[in-house]
Amino acid sequence: MNEYTIISSGIPKLDARLGGGFLSNSMVLISYQTGTRLIEFSNWIMPVKSGKKFFLVLVDYYRPVDELLNIASVEGFSQEKTKGEVYLLSLDRMRIINCFSSEATERDYLLSDKIYTVDEPFDTDRLFSVMRTVRREIPEDLWVIWTFLTLTDLSVGVSEEEISRFIRRALRLHKQYGDIAFYLLNMDAHSKRFLAVITQLMDVVINFKVEEAGEKLRRYIQVIKSPLPNDTTKLYYDVDADGKLIVY
Repeated sequence: MNEYTIISSGIPKLDARLGGGFLSNSMVLISYQTGTRLIEFSNWIMPVKSGKKFFLVLVDYYRPVDELLNIASVEGFSQEKTKGEVYLLSLDRMRIINCFSSEATERDYLLSDKIYTVDEPFDTDRLFSVMRTVRREIPEDLWVIWTFLTLTDLSVGVSEEEISRFIRRALRLHKQYGDIAFYLLNMDAHSKRFLAVITQLMDVVINFKVEEAGEKLRRYIQVIKSPLPNDTTKLYYDVDADGKLIVY
């Protein structure tokens, strides 16, 4: 798609720091430290809100697909309980690239046209081939949100140099279709050189970090890079018992 627009992160104060939100053809790095509870409060299944028709493509190294579907809380996806389980009704607009496990569950078989399992998930050539196949099967006139959980989990079996090469290829794929893509990583698990390279490649970089405040830790979000005029002022937040983000 060649139609670009500004879309919301779903967090108004973060949008303000981004200069209004994300450009819909952006490559976005979400880097976080241990203790920020980032994945806990968001799951980062779909980190944006938009009225546009979209496909969600989730590249999953993080946890079993069955578990992801059970915990997912996705804006725009209605849910219903069937036989004690929660099913997402809009899975017709969702594709999952499963890199976590090759062991299929009963639900995987039911959703075989929605789930693509990468048999050798640490082979980045094979992973990229699957990503390209998935994108080709989605109509070009539909906007696609990519979420990659996570580059840090990929690095268990892939060198940082190889990940950098993979990101360059992924960037060209996303830009070809005008898609938005979110790549997550734990900044504490990577070298400064790797973080500098990845930061340079991305359009937007947002850090979720913690700092000491007396005997307590404070969590904050900081926009490091954006194509729009941005504000690098720290945005403090916490997470309540229900996993809801509270921005101060």
